[in-house]
Amino acid sequence: MKIIPVVAAVIKRDNLVLLTNRPEAKPPYGWEFPGGKVNPTEDFKTALRRELMEELGIHAIPLYLLHRVISRQSSREIHLYFIRTELPDNAQIIPKEGQEFRWVKLSGPPPQGLLSPDRPVWNFLANLSQV
Repeated sequence: MKIIPVVAAVIKRDNLVLLTNRPEAKPPYGWEFPGGKVNPTEDFKTALRRELMEELGIHAIPLYLLHRVISRQSSREIHLYFIRTELPDNAQIIPKEGQEFRWVKLSGPPPQGLLSPDRPVWNFLANLSQV
């Protein structure tokens, strides 16, 4: 079985979290924590910095692994590593692949359209924010 490592950024501001949508040309379509595949020569933080620059034009500061989810499909497993990430105060998000982004209040059920592999992380974060 092929294992595909993927990193995703958990970027919070106050009680909001950054989500992006996948362009229709890159199924599955829906909202997710921003990130992407890890290249064979990269560590997780390097991959996340590269992905966020390529997709959103931002210089990210990956901090630490927050959560991990394994998504099994017929012939592959996607290992999603959710990394707590910060942005410089002056960061300006510029979507470079035609995707949308939004800051979503981190409370209650996951937002409509959130992709299923991202839901456990949403629930984890929403529970943390209530402590």
